[in-house]
Amino acid sequence: MNKRNGINSYLVAFASLAVLVLIVMLLSLRAGATGYEPEPDYMAVMMATAVVGDADCGHQAEELRNDKIDAQGLTYTKVSWDELYLLSKIIYAEAGSDWLSDEWKMSTGEVVLNRVASPEFPNTIAEVINQPGQYYNMSSGYFHKLRPNLRCVGAAKRLLEGERVLNDPSVVFQANFTQGSGTHTALYDKDLGWTYLCFSSKPELYEEAGQ
Repeated sequence: MNKRNGINSYLVAFASLAVLVLIVMLLSLRAGATGYEPEPDYMAVMMATAVVGDADCGHQAEELRNDKIDAQGLTYTKVSWDELYLLSKIIYAEAGSDWLSDEWKMSTGEVVLNRVASPEFPNTIAEVINQPGQYYNMSSGYFHKLRPNLRCVGAAKRLLEGERVLNDPSVVFQANFTQGSGTHTALYDKDLGWTYLCFSSKPELYEEAGQ
C-alpha cells in the first residue's frame, strides 16, 4: 500500500467511525428524550444517516432539527432528509469518483434542482431522477443499493441550503454530448472524458428569472 492509499484508508475509517458515533448519539436521544436537545448538530446526524441509508434515524434527526430551528428562532434552512438522500445518491451515481471536484459534484446536483424548479420537468427530486432515460432509474437494483459517500452528501446539503455554482436556472441538461440551446460549462476528466452542462432548448421560459 502506498502512502496516498494509506492516508485515504485512514480517512475512510475515520469517516465511518464518525458516522457510527453520530448514529449512536441519535439513538440515545430517541431512547431518552421527548424533544430536541440544544447541543447536538442534527444536520450532521442527517448527513451521517444518509451515508448509511438509515431512513428512520434520518427522519428523526430531521424532525428534531426542525423543532430546534422553530424553538430557537434559527435562520437555518430546513432540509428534507429524503431529498438530501436522493440528491446525494444521484450525485454519487453521476459524479461520485473521488478525484472529481466538489464543484463538479455540485454542478451535477444543481442540474437536478434546476429541473425541479423548471416548468419543463417534474416538480420533485424523486420524479426528476426517475424520468426514463434521464438518470439511473430509482427502480434499478444498482440505485436501490447505492449509498452515497460523505462528500456527495455534503454537496447535496450545500445545494439544498441554497448554495449554487452554476447560478443559472436554465441549465437543465448534463451529458457527454452537447444539447439544448448551448453550453454553460464543459468539464473534462482524463478518465471520464467531457461532460457538458447545457441550457434548456426553451430559454424564453427562464427569462423571468433574469436569464
